[in-house]
Amino acid sequence: MTSFSELLKTRKNFVFIGESGSGKSEIALNTAVLLRKHGKNVHVFDLDQTKALFRARDAEGDMKELGIELHYMPQLLDTPVLVNGIVPHLKCEDSVSILDVGGNDNAARMIGCLSEYLNEENTAAIYVINPYRPWSGNACVIRATMETVLNACHIERVFFVANPTLGSDTEDSDVSSALHQLDNDFPLGEFSGVFIREDLFPYFCGKNGPEYIPLHPYLRYPWIKSGK
Repeated sequence: MTSFSELLKTRKNFVFIGESGSGKSEIALNTAVLLRKHGKNVHVFDLDQTKALFRARDAEGDMKELGIELHYMPQLLDTPVLVNGIVPHLKCEDSVSILDVGGNDNAARMIGCLSEYLNEENTAAIYVINPYRPWSGNACVIRATMETVLNACHIERVFFVANPTLGSDTEDSDVSSALHQLDNDFPLGEFSGVFIREDLFPYFCGKNGPEYIPLHPYLRYPWIKSGK
């Protein structure tokens, strides 16, 4: 399986898909920052029209300070609108495009018209699995949910990353339990990477298995405990 670091080196476009609440937006933002640190011209497209919170656009200020451009359209409830300028950026060799897609088949259907570009070799479609989400409890459910999403967006090949986060109070034991569950149902050898909240990352850094990547919380809200 291609590691996440290798994908960062070899792909210029990234699209993040998966179940709602799996952590796609946070991972998309962290990916944007990693690419920006490597000198890339990064554009993030927030295509989430399914919820009002925990979207990439909520970190627009942080991204702007880091030199990352964030694109989105106003949410129009049952009338999803594709963000302007996606195709030119997907085709541009001088920039990296990151697409953060909403978490259901209707949201994924929005990008079906882009499948010509999203199935090219320069693009990595990344499916985020969080075993603590309702429709990611075991391999059968994960694959059924994934099949629905992939059929909606017409993406032919995906790479997997795991986000074993229960919430702001997640402990290292919660992460270990989630990874054990995943390894039983959906072998970790199939994952390009595992994102670990940065305060818990030291517990897992250097361990055998898939690549572990620290996850910084760019999506911060007043009711979430600080320091997590």
